[in-house]
Amino acid sequence: MGDSIQKFINKVFIKLNTDDNRKYIQIYLIEPMLNHILERVFPYIILTSVLFIVMILCIVTICIFIYYDIKSSNITSRA
Repeated sequence: MGDSIQKFINKVFIKLNTDDNRKYIQIYLIEPMLNHILERVFPYIILTSVLFIVMILCIVTICIFIYYDIKSSNITSRA
């Protein structure tokens, strides 16, 4: 039983491994699925990128404020 199943699977893989079948599977199965997935995920990728950029800008702004606050407190403590 197991040997006949393995022979069948090998025949299927040999048939699927031809160039024509590979192209057919890629054009009619894989590409539409990838396009659909990317259409569904793309807004989340954009949102995540925007939030990441906003966070980086906030961190840089806070660091600048802290730097100037420390610098101004050193100037006033000397006087």
